[in-house]
Amino acid sequence: MPDYAVRNTVIVCKDDFAYLSHPSIAILDSGEWLVAFNHSRRREPAMHPPTDPLFRSLLTRSPDEGASWDTPSFAPDFDWSGTECPGIAQLSEGTVVLTQFRFGWYPLGLARKRRAAGEPISLCLPDKYWTEDFGEEDWERSRFTWARGYHGLYAHLSSDRGHSFDQTVKLDTGPYRDGYSRTPVVELADGRVAYAVTEHHPPANRYTYMLLSEDKCRSWQVPIPILDDPDRVFAEPDVAEVAAAELYCVLRSDARIYLHGCRSLDGGRSWSAPEATPMDGHPGHLLVLRDGRLLCTYGRRKQPFGIRACLSEDGGRSWQVEREIVVRDDLHGWDIGYPTTVEYAPNRLFVCYYGQEPDGVSCIQGSYVDLTS
Repeated sequence: MPDYAVRNTVIVCKDDFAYLSHPSIAILDSGEWLVAFNHSRRREPAMHPPTDPLFRSLLTRSPDEGASWDTPSFAPDFDWSGTECPGIAQLSEGTVVLTQFRFGWYPLGLARKRRAAGEPISLCLPDKYWTEDFGEEDWERSRFTWARGYHGLYAHLSSDRGHSFDQTVKLDTGPYRDGYSRTPVVELADGRVAYAVTEHHPPANRYTYMLLSEDKCRSWQVPIPILDDPDRVFAEPDVAEVAAAELYCVLRSDARIYLHGCRSLDGGRSWSAPEATPMDGHPGHLLVLRDGRLLCTYGRRKQPFGIRACLSEDGGRSWQVEREIVVRDDLHGWDIGYPTTVEYAPNRLFVCYYGQEPDGVSCIQGSYVDLTS
């Protein structure tokens, strides 16, 4: 018998005319559940944030542990378009933090002028995808009527549980040019806030590093390198504090499929080399359960398509992959996943993710999973 039970699945948000994806969930001190996710127009085939300039973040909340969800609203406001996948978290003193990386988007004529003035500009070409390595003759070959630049990495701060955002902080990622992760900040036991990101100018993502704040995300220290991979295969890191001063980081690796992990034993100042885990999926989200076990949730983008999770009883040194938790194995196609998970009662989980319904609409969904001790 499995040591878990999947009870039921709910629709968090669905819009027949929109593409909704890549959610992040948090439980607030009020007891509300708050979910941030991507919103853009529905296209066939779907475009993800690195390609579509219309993506913005939406927030929806539930007062009753996911039984009902309110009408979503844009966050931090209507002006923030062209963003990547959001992360949402609440700190111990109450501040709700919405994190997101934002590209700069320009019509081709304006992009051409900005590139001539020295700004890094990427063009989407039929044979190169997004690239900064192109010549003047390539403007006519662009797949789209827009090009892409860089805007920055941001933390939006709310003092009223995400109903409004009072302050926006741009994170200085130097010496790295930019940074992105789809998961939120993590508050450590010593009060610092950690945020692990990877450079984000697809298809080149070489450096993964961590940013730390000692004043609840209002200012940030110089980035700490986690890894430098010249093959540029790692991305979308997530960090969990698994013991005193011990951090574990899980990394997506498209080239090798399996999730990788690395570790810091000194509070994030230095990191081990990444090693492959037995978890076959991506990207990963980490959650330290109330009983001390570490949960990693991830999408399975090959048949049977779905959402899976694994438990570790030793802080990520080993994973119980032979007892893999199958949250869903009935989703439609590979464009699914990006789960984040909350534990709303001891060993009672809500796993939030996106997937396509039988009618072809991609939407935000959630499944209730009960674990045995």
